[in-house]
Amino acid sequence: MRELYEIFFEMALMLLLGFTLTKKRVVDDRGRRVLNELLLKAVLPFTILTSSQYQFSVDMMKSIGAVALGSGLYYLISLFVLRLVLWKTRVADSERRVFITTSVFANTGFVGMPIMYSLFGNPGLLLAAIYNLIYNVFFYTYGVHLLSGKKPSFKEYVNPVSLSSILAIVLFIAPWRAPSVVVNAMNLVGNMTFPLSMIIMGSTLATIDWLKLFADFKSYVVCFLRLVLFPILMTVALIGLKHFINIFPATVITLIIMTALPSGTMSVIYSERYDCAPKFCARTVTLTLIFMVISLPLMIALCFSAFIVG
Repeated sequence: MRELYEIFFEMALMLLLGFTLTKKRVVDDRGRRVLNELLLKAVLPFTILTSSQYQFSVDMMKSIGAVALGSGLYYLISLFVLRLVLWKTRVADSERRVFITTSVFANTGFVGMPIMYSLFGNPGLLLAAIYNLIYNVFFYTYGVHLLSGKKPSFKEYVNPVSLSSILAIVLFIAPWRAPSVVVNAMNLVGNMTFPLSMIIMGSTLATIDWLKLFADFKSYVVCFLRLVLFPILMTVALIGLKHFINIFPATVITLIIMTALPSGTMSVIYSERYDCAPKFCARTVTLTLIFMVISLPLMIALCFSAFIVG
């Protein structure tokens, strides 16, 4: 558990650094956008590709299949149940659509993959990339349709993270491995993933209007679903499943942690693009990011105590 507490300390330190840099105006809105683009279009894809460069194993392929199946079932069930429950509520239609997307779709790429990389290294990152790949399938079909009322474009799928995730699976299965000098160079880039993502998150927290943020009760409900209920239900389901089949701890923890992340920023981008309650969406996503600072370390500690130590 000592390593786990060290990771929490590192997270807090880098969040504080990003917060301070923004308050001191070293990082402004434009700088934050540049850092986002750098992370999502260069650093993270390189890191994902690096995750494929270790020895192939049948057990890892089983874990990849289990994560794909588990995340797919999560999206199918949660989207169906929420749509059914909220169908006849008095919530405005646009806010209802945002409520569903922010509750179901987490920040699996920007937050999830760096955290899994810090916990498990390349194997954790590869499993997280698979989860994120399933996220892309559901978000860019049903999620975009929900926020826009239109059919999604195939072009939405074509992004560096998705492409590198698919390529990483191919490279992992293939017998060929890159020369050590290439892998070392890619590792140097990949080592920026976790600190860069935490600094960006800290910078985002520094821009919040705290007076208006805590005013909407619906945002708290989303926080409860996203950060507490869904990961607990996933944990209970996996504990029950372990009585019947053998599931590797890294697979279980990946499914739980990737389900316990804050709401995805892509919901904000598309809600603004299609004018679907963008202010409610931005407040809700930010609130989950704040509460994540408390909920995620607790969930990671719970996972390790239940599936690693125990």
